[in-house]
Amino acid sequence: MIKIISNYSIWVLATLAIGWLSTLGLFQLGSGALTLSRDYGSKWQLANVAQLKSVEPKEIDFASLAPYVAAVTNYSISSGSSSETINLTFVGDIMLDRGVEQSVNKYSAGDYSFLFNNLDWLKNSDIVFANLEGPLSDKGEDLGGQYSFRMKPIALSALDQFGFNVLSVANNHAGDWGQEAFVDTLTRLSDFSILHPGGGLDQSEAEKPAEMIINDTRFGFLGFSDVGPAWLAASDQVPGILLASDPKLVDIIRQASKTVDILIVSFHFGNEYEEKANSRQRQLAQLAIDSGAKIVVGHHPHVVQEIEEYKNGLIAYSLGNFIFDQYFSEETMAGLVLQVEVSGKDISSWQTKKIKINDRFQPSLVE
Repeated sequence: MIKIISNYSIWVLATLAIGWLSTLGLFQLGSGALTLSRDYGSKWQLANVAQLKSVEPKEIDFASLAPYVAAVTNYSISSGSSSETINLTFVGDIMLDRGVEQSVNKYSAGDYSFLFNNLDWLKNSDIVFANLEGPLSDKGEDLGGQYSFRMKPIALSALDQFGFNVLSVANNHAGDWGQEAFVDTLTRLSDFSILHPGGGLDQSEAEKPAEMIINDTRFGFLGFSDVGPAWLAASDQVPGILLASDPKLVDIIRQASKTVDILIVSFHFGNEYEEKANSRQRQLAQLAIDSGAKIVVGHHPHVVQEIEEYKNGLIAYSLGNFIFDQYFSEETMAGLVLQVEVSGKDISSWQTKKIKINDRFQPSLVE
């Protein structure tokens, strides 16, 4: 935002800008501020402020400008975006079934907020994003996989309470209890106003980015699974998830990037327990950035993998586990928190913090 503070500049701008812009219908007055139309473009604004400030002084009829004095004395030229910082927090896989559910029942009488006792800091973020590793429902039928997850719907209130407002559903456990449980999960998340990128009631809904607007910045979220289940792929009038093998992958990302200011793409990809991203992960993540994404976040390996800046974007290949009962190794009982600051339409900074999961499956920051 550029502020005009000299009287000379004020009156020159009042004479030239108001008269000329009114012809084009590009300004509006109100509550002591004049703002140029965002549609006309910030490039014009920046270039012409410099030009108008360099105009030679001339006689001004102050009386004729009286109605505009209150507006002009404090006016600013805005690019249409806020300078306030927006905080995004990304964490890894969340699975609230099996051993995690047993721990909640044993130590907290079924109250899932017990898992978040050390996570009040999450509430400081505007956006909190995670991968929901399986359906969150009391419907459906176990399809009999080796590892089949279905989480209690009551856990949703705890997730909501601690700030989770975006949960990707595109993963290999999304269909563990069939399509009925998957659809019920989407409905329950929507009831809590939690975005669920990666899945929809049909292909069109799944391909449309889940959107959130904060301080005039429009965020969009897409999710893709590179590890199935293929049978749950969304199609015309059929609920399901997006697959990374979809031949329209690039088009889906490009189209989404045109409708938002910052596009975040989640991939469920890679090999479990491998601590370095493979060539397939790199290909997909970099392709997403090339197609318009600003941030790519990965899940599925259950261990932490590298983070890299690529062109004008940021890639976290795997954030590891956040809440999971894989107690067989230190690596699977740890994870990363990726915190990103956004100013206006761009990433201004990012950092990571380590988390450790205790024997009751409660995550906390490592000092």
